[in-house]
Amino acid sequence: MTARSFPSPWTVVEGPGAFCVEDAEGGRIAWTYFDDDAGTGAMTRGEAHRVAKAIAMVPEMRTIIRSLQDGLAQAEDDAPTA
Repeated sequence: MTARSFPSPWTVVEGPGAFCVEDAEGGRIAWTYFDDDAGTGAMTRGEAHRVAKAIAMVPEMRTIIRSLQDGLAQAEDDAPTA
């Protein structure tokens, strides 16, 4: 089995009753379903949208974390030794 890639940016697309998170090539990564009928126990539209947006931020967050780690490693390398 080969590893799949999901090129960024990831976007959120609304469909009937759900939000779909898609990669840059239109590949479907995740679905968040909603139903504004309070009796179903499903997420509301707003909740489902927030979750989908958080999922869509994953590639950006990985880049930020990697940059922070690189910066910390560089700072350790540049620190004076006692």
